[in-house]
Amino acid sequence: MKRLKIKFLNTEYVIKTDADEEYVQKIASFLEEKIKEISEKENNIAVPRPFLVAMLKITDDYFKLERDFDEFKDASEQRSNRLVQILEGSLKDSEPFNYQEGIQREELRSDELEDTFKYR
Repeated sequence: MKRLKIKFLNTEYVIKTDADEEYVQKIASFLEEKIKEISEKENNIAVPRPFLVAMLKITDDYFKLERDFDEFKDASEQRSNRLVQILEGSLKDSEPFNYQEGIQREELRSDELEDTFKYR
């Protein structure tokens, strides 16, 4: 673990972390913006170090969930687009849609997406 200096609400704090300094500062800036939205009058709020570390961890969890959600959404959109293509392709064919064949094609593709839906 490395020691990083971060500036939060006009006070410098030293924290231990494995995270990148730029990422930690991004989290601190996000928290600072939220606090300023609530309390525009207070600029020099003294935040006890344990509270700051807890806030940073909670915000890190939030950012990770946001990233995971975006990845899930992208994978879902890709899968939906593939299903639409299969359905549109079957409607264009002169033969009626073979439901079982469509399921088999999607089962082959679902293996590649399976890990996407697991909790990280």
